[in-house]
Amino acid sequence: MEDFDVFTDEIEFTETFYKNVLNKYVKNIPSTPSGPNYQSSRKLYAEEYLAENKEADCAFYLSEAVSASVRTLAVYREEQIKASENKTHKIACYIKPKDEMIIAKPKLKSEKGILDFLSKEDKQTTEVLDKFRISDEVPFYKQYMRFGPHNNTENLLKILKELPKEWTIIQLTAAYNPNENLKPQKEFKTEISSFYMTMLKNDYIDVNNVGPLTVNVPAYVHKEGEKPLFTELYSLLEDNYNTIGKAQFINKKRLVQNYWSKREDIDLRMKGVINVMERDWLGGWSSLLTGRLRDTQLRDRLVKFVDNAIADWGFLKLTTKQKTLLYNLIDSCHSLPSNHIKSCIRRILTEHGNTEDIRRVINKLICKSCSKQFKFPNELCLKCLSKCFEEIHHVSLVSGIKAFSQVATQVKESEEWATLNTAKRWPVILIVDELLDTFPWEMLSAVRTQAVCRMENIHFTYYLYKVHEKNFVDGHLVNKAEVGRYIINPEKNLERMEKRMTSFLQYWCAEWRGHVGLAPSPQHYLQYLTEADFFLYCGHGDGCQLAGGGAGVESAHPHGAALLSGCGSVRLAPAPARAPPAAAHHHLHIAAW
Repeated sequence: MEDFDVFTDEIEFTETFYKNVLNKYVKNIPSTPSGPNYQSSRKLYAEEYLAENKEADCAFYLSEAVSASVRTLAVYREEQIKASENKTHKIACYIKPKDEMIIAKPKLKSEKGILDFLSKEDKQTTEVLDKFRISDEVPFYKQYMRFGPHNNTENLLKILKELPKEWTIIQLTAAYNPNENLKPQKEFKTEISSFYMTMLKNDYIDVNNVGPLTVNVPAYVHKEGEKPLFTELYSLLEDNYNTIGKAQFINKKRLVQNYWSKREDIDLRMKGVINVMERDWLGGWSSLLTGRLRDTQLRDRLVKFVDNAIADWGFLKLTTKQKTLLYNLIDSCHSLPSNHIKSCIRRILTEHGNTEDIRRVINKLICKSCSKQFKFPNELCLKCLSKCFEEIHHVSLVSGIKAFSQVATQVKESEEWATLNTAKRWPVILIVDELLDTFPWEMLSAVRTQAVCRMENIHFTYYLYKVHEKNFVDGHLVNKAEVGRYIINPEKNLERMEKRMTSFLQYWCAEWRGHVGLAPSPQHYLQYLTEADFFLYCGHGDGCQLAGGGAGVESAHPHGAALLSGCGSVRLAPAPARAPPAAAHHHLHIAAW
């Protein structure tokens, strides 16, 4: 309270006034909770709302459960930059709530000291306070980055409507794991039992005029004799880092051949990881990652085709969520094997219906393995789920699966729907939890040929869109190809790469300028970031070291696309204890904030 007393020793404020000022501080100071703890609690909230079928609230809490620490870094960095640019900013922060209280509150006789203090040199005092006055006109996209009551379901839905209609935004969030608060990350990172796929923006959500939807996907699935997928992934990545780390010491032909043999083995293992992801994890749920069709007439035909099948078979009690999931599945069925399609249809029909209807039917059934007090339908056995479906729809589950499998087969094989396989699609924005970030989601067959971009969370996505909104056309950021800057081999120890990239740039990007074989000064580096529409870095690490670390990059205001080709450019590097994992793109996004 020492800073507070500097400005209050001369005045005898009443006890009530003290309380009001302190309450003002408590309510208005930027809230920066512990990122990992905040994320854990948001996941628990989300699970409860999903159990109650409150999809929008579930999506909001899941949106808050990713990259919270990076948000804190962005907020903190902005405050630091303000303080460095204006030395009186911190003083102004202390004066502001007192100034507001004095202006807004009716003065009592007991507060005569305040009136006397102000009335002596009223004009001069007003001029001094005006110098320190802080503007409250903060754009909403900046407010939403901070933690506070404005982060709520209603505002999330407004944001989603404001983002480009061409975008499909999918968030992948690891389920809550209590060991996150008990064990080091190295131990609990392989203990993920399931994850949530949340469709924040999706073509068929808009068609049905519903909010975001979430499905739970089992993640700890593996065949007997196989390593769990998380264990295998982290094992092959460690092997890859070790192999690359030893590459600089290779100087014999035999060792070179051995190096490439190991790299090929790692490549095959990574392809195996992708196959297991598609086969045992996602299956038909990978259809939710697909971007929206550019041809709206083709989309409307598909919706009508599925609706006709629903009407013909009499599935009148299918929920809007079930219909939306079926639209997405049939839309992407050309990239899925039939067993994945049938399995996904079964789960859509049995696990994503009206929970109250299922509870009503389950109370009549006798099953030793199922609890009548279930939280989610997927906790019930297949036999109980089948009986519930039959009781609700008066059609057997087998008939339901057969009905929609026939629809999928017709779309896959009929000439009438051949254009769906090659149809152009709009971009996909992937928001990936740090615990799932290592997986190569972009390599899944459903999205392999599409434009996919990863983002930290919806907060950064919205912020960066608003900052660059004037440069967006049809959901794409449009930059000038001739305005480029580059830094190639700044440490002068990657000669072959330098020759290849220099030749490439001279032929294709002759207008670009930069440094080759020479490290720029931090000032030049930040200048490149600020003025370039395209920035290319090819060297060791992630390039942040050239600007004096991540903090240096964050002080810049880049607006272009960064092409980072360093060995540490996109890999999340977990800091000690529970500090947030970070990569170069995080520093750049914070800088843009």
